[in-house]
This record gives sequence, C-alpha cells and structure tokens, in this order.
Amino acid sequence: MYDIYEHRHSLAVWGAGRAYSRQGPGHTIAMAKHLIEKSGLGAINTADHLPPSEKMNDFIHERIQAVIDASQGVYYPKRTKGEPDAREALVCTYGRAQKLVNMYLKIKIVCAGYHDHPHVKNLHPPLDAVLLKALNSSIEIDHKSDLKVFRSKLAIAKALGKAWTKFDRSTYDAYIAAIRIFQGGQPLWAVERLWSPEREALPA
Repeated sequence: MYDIYEHRHSLAVWGAGRAYSRQGPGHTIAMAKHLIEKSGLGAINTADHLPPSEKMNDFIHERIQAVIDASQGVYYPKRTKGEPDAREALVCTYGRAQKLVNMYLKIKIVCAGYHDHPHVKNLHPPLDAVLLKALNSSIEIDHKSDLKVFRSKLAIAKALGKAWTKFDRSTYDAYIAAIRIFQGGQPLWAVERLWSPEREALPA
C-alpha cells in the first residue's frame, strides 16, 4: 500500500535528483532514484534510523561511499547529433554524491518534522555554490563561536577546492569542519538559513 514514507521518498528523490544533477552528464532524476535505492539510502524513513549525533560523520561518509559504489559499472546513453548513440560510464564524484545524500535526507528527514530529534542535529547540509558563497561573506556566526577561527578553517577548505561537484572527501570534510565552528551549538542543518533558492543563478 502506498504510504507516507513512499510519498516522502518520491519527493526526496525528485528534489535530490534535481539538486545533484547540475552539469553532470548522465545524472538524471531517474539515475538519482537508482543510486538512492541501490545504495540503501532510500531505506531511511525516520530519524530513528539515524545513528546518534556523535556517529553522524561516519554514517554520512558511509552513505556517500555507498552511492559512489552504486554508480560503478553504470552507463548512460550519450547522443550526439549526426553520430550513432554511444554508452558512457557514469562518473559520480564525492562532491556530487554528498549533494544527493544530504539533499535526500534534508527533504525526507529534516523537513518532515524530525528537525528537533537528537539524531538530526549533526546531519550535514548539502554543500553547493550558493551556500558556500553565502558562508564566505556571512558574519551570522553563533555567539559561542570565534569568527577568526571560522575564517581560518574556511580558508583551508577553499584552498582545497571551490567547485562542489569536484570535491573529494578531504575537501568536503574541511568545509564541514568550518561549518561546525560557524554553527557552534546550533544544528548543522540550520546553516542553510544562509541558503536562498533565488540566489542559485548567481556565479560562485
């Protein structure tokens, strides 16, 4: 029977698929659904399926790696005008996989009434150009945090990479570390107060 979990799953697949696919050959919403379901990410239905906050980093990295593993050996049709159709191997970077994982969990868990659940506090925000650009100029840091320390951490992350679609794990970890300082005692997901959908078209 069609239930609310499947209903939320469909919405989360659509939203995450739209978000992670930017300028990614072969990365369609249908591909997102395949990766989410094959990796086991889609089995997460409530905040009770998440680990305690202190284990969240490892959990997220496991989910990201599972998506990357699910992309191995997957091909998509490449069509070029005037040429026969070809098959290309799908390439799913760590940066693209994190966007899929974190956006899916944002929609299915955080925005489904579980935002105050203790397991949700350390869920990672989806990293993209809009959020990173906002972080670079914001001074809305938690009152318990040190702005200079945050700026130093952010500079380290930016030196490793700026294009989220090309992030490796080290670069991703560096940005999450900076965001953790920025948020202080606030939930990590709440850093998206800086994120505005209408800013999406702005250059990074």
